[in-house]
Amino acid sequence: MSDNFSQYWANEIDTLGLAPQNRHICDYGDFPNTNRIDPNHDIVLVLNGTNSGVCPPDLDWILPDRAGLVIADAVSAAFTRPIDYDRIDVLCWSWQKALGGEGGHGMIALSSRAQARLKAGTRKPLARLMRLHNADGSVNKAFFGGRTISTPSMFAVEDIHSALDWAEACGGLTALLNRVANNYAVMSDWVNSTPWIDWTCTNPAARSSCSITLRLVREQFAVGEKEDDGKIAAGMIRLLEAEGAAFDIWSYGDAPPGFRIWAGPTVESEDLSILCEWLAWAHSEASQGSVPPEASDLRHGCFPSSKARAVQPRADSACLTTAAPESLPSQTLADCYDAILFDATGVLISENEALPGAADILARLNTSGQPYYVVTNISSGSEETILARLRGAGLPIPAVDRIVSAGGVARHRVLEELAAGRLVSYVGSTHAANDIFGRHPNLHCADTAGPFDTLVVLDDEGFDFKRAADHILSTFRRRLIETGEMPRMIAANADIIYPGKNGSLVFGPGIIEPMLQAGLAPFGAPPISVEIVGKPGRAIFEECIARAGTDRLLMVGDQVDTDIKGAKAAGLDALLVTTELNSCGELRQDETGAADFVAKNLNQILDGSLFPRLRSAKHSSATNQA
Repeated sequence: MSDNFSQYWANEIDTLGLAPQNRHICDYGDFPNTNRIDPNHDIVLVLNGTNSGVCPPDLDWILPDRAGLVIADAVSAAFTRPIDYDRIDVLCWSWQKALGGEGGHGMIALSSRAQARLKAGTRKPLARLMRLHNADGSVNKAFFGGRTISTPSMFAVEDIHSALDWAEACGGLTALLNRVANNYAVMSDWVNSTPWIDWTCTNPAARSSCSITLRLVREQFAVGEKEDDGKIAAGMIRLLEAEGAAFDIWSYGDAPPGFRIWAGPTVESEDLSILCEWLAWAHSEASQGSVPPEASDLRHGCFPSSKARAVQPRADSACLTTAAPESLPSQTLADCYDAILFDATGVLISENEALPGAADILARLNTSGQPYYVVTNISSGSEETILARLRGAGLPIPAVDRIVSAGGVARHRVLEELAAGRLVSYVGSTHAANDIFGRHPNLHCADTAGPFDTLVVLDDEGFDFKRAADHILSTFRRRLIETGEMPRMIAANADIIYPGKNGSLVFGPGIIEPMLQAGLAPFGAPPISVEIVGKPGRAIFEECIARAGTDRLLMVGDQVDTDIKGAKAAGLDALLVTTELNSCGELRQDETGAADFVAKNLNQILDGSLFPRLRSAKHSSATNQA
């Protein structure tokens, strides 16, 4: 698998419950080693990866006398690259991709070997639209002669006819492939002569000639500073959108910061040459930090007025400036902030499933280039583990640096405690602790360890929470009797309650502190010293500010006591979303924890419905100051 669409195919195979599969995985920007592929098995591959810029170098490794079928996704490969049809049994493609049409109908071609498999194979439950059998089990060839089950759009049919007429006028398939080759040559010459840009696909033999994916090269930066690449790329995209020069060229979510440019046969090579000039200008501007406020306020789909657009970069001075759009105000809540902070549980996910609208809002922010971070008290693993979990739920989060977890923040404090020679016990699973902190002789699980100096509260997943609480209570009491003191606590996950299934509530790991306080009260115990590093503590929000490089942040959460109060105490604005925990709007809000905004769904962050309320609030504030 060299592309996200390969991953989608693999997931569908799992969903259909087909035979166990072998996933051949390689580094992002390369194609897997084909020597390990067994030709006796069915093979599924993507012929052109639009998000990674990778395609198979050749198909010579597919044997003519193979036992298995070869199923190829050619959605963007059709009309853009030569295809060896003798080595493919099932080919699917789209009408609109390479030819620039609007007809979204999918197409499929079957070899005689594939038809034989359909006739002899075991039936699988598929949608009626995809049932290619006749009642007697034979292949219904009428579908390949123009028959349809459902009536297609006649506009779509005429659209593809028009596109094919244009292709024939250009000289047919050979001419289309030549146009792609010319476009690739333009981009290749520019990349080879530009020191700050490089191909995402590091293997030239596997590089797509029409799906141009590029990454920034920042070798002059020290290790640990490469996150600036994302800021520079985002700044460049905002400038290009402000000038009306380029839209929707942000790299795919899992790719390094950079650009994704379509160079198919409908694109003119002269336009790509001009785009390269625009990219060079935008990089100069963004690298110098001269992205004007009016440009940074623009978002994908918010085009500047025609007077602000230009055909090519202006060269009237050594340091080009961006023409300001004509009084183009912010129109959505997201436009008023440099980055958005999302809580995870109850806002983006419920258990391991994405909540409605969550994947869409992140995808739209990915497209616009506006930064966002997932700020979570989940402490059941490292930030890499949390990222994998959220992606598994269908959330298109681009990189691990977008995850700000309480466990990650707690890691620094725990390592300090261990370095000082203190005994540390944790509330959580051994797997979670090892994943976050690593192994250490002075680090033990609270339900098995003896005396300890510091207790770290992680998560309540994967272990006996009640047993741990009983053991911790006894340890605290023994320490109180022996020394008159109690161990200190570091609370990563301070959530006292969680949203459960079917609208129920469950206790979270944050309940351990009030439980201990109540259990020790009869012994005259002083208040337990608790350092909260997760929400609502300040440390996790300071980490967000540090990563974003700004405090113009909006926290989106569903819990008043952790999300909203924590953000307000850190000087940030907060939006209370009435999704999971607060679906009925029942959570109390006092003066210290009142949200700046309340939304029924995440889409209101981008749909403009909250913007009048924002203007009203600003007007009221200005009136009061006057």
